[in-house]
Amino acid sequence: MVANDPSPGLRTTAISLQLVDHILELEGASLAELAEVSGFAKSTVHSHLATLAAYGYVVNEDNRYHLGAKFCHLGDYVRTRKEYYRIAQEAVSRLAAESPLDADFAVEEHGRVVSLYGNLDFANSPRFLIDGSPFHVHTTASGKAIIAQYDEERVREIVDRWGLPAATERSITTRAELFAELERVREQGYAENREEAIGGLWAVGKAVTSPRGEVYGSLNLSGPAYAVDDETKAAQVELLERAAESFEREIREMYRAPSPADEEA
Repeated sequence: MVANDPSPGLRTTAISLQLVDHILELEGASLAELAEVSGFAKSTVHSHLATLAAYGYVVNEDNRYHLGAKFCHLGDYVRTRKEYYRIAQEAVSRLAAESPLDADFAVEEHGRVVSLYGNLDFANSPRFLIDGSPFHVHTTASGKAIIAQYDEERVREIVDRWGLPAATERSITTRAELFAELERVREQGYAENREEAIGGLWAVGKAVTSPRGEVYGSLNLSGPAYAVDDETKAAQVELLERAAESFEREIREMYRAPSPADEEA
């Protein structure tokens, strides 16, 4: 069962957030369109949109509502607040320069996976981790790479909340399949997405962790499935493994206590 239904006390906030999601999904929408897709009365939708507009979260352009520029500032805050953001950005940049595939760094939040840094431009679906849209962890290489580092109880909590919906006919849809896949990820050290989130997309992901064992996220490479053969896959996995090693080495250096020699220098 998916536990997303807000309590009565949070319903007002939930309606506003749902409208924000609908505007994003529709790439802008009229009042009538938002009322139709949300199922709320036009008066209710208008009231929430007016409040969101007053705080800079939406704008009305020619009677169509769009997300406001304030979200750019929020996105910048999200991307830069973590201590590893510079290292992640540099790792993605190096991967993008060395690989013909798209590179990104993704994190898990609230049981979903979202890309924070990357050059993703897979043309088949503009919503694939490009605009901050969360994806189910079981359908992406990044998600599987990350949750393979979690204990079974935490994984079950995520599945209990979000379920295992099929994004394509190749998606994992049972717990037995998921846990078998996660065991395979642990054994080989990386995760694959074999057209499980979007038809025609292949991806590989590898988790990166802190010196304390905290899972930061996953470095990933993705591209058209038709362009990936065994030789290409091996080369991309090798690139990813080197990038992950470098990421974790830089993190260790960042946290390394200065030695007496360092202090004298």
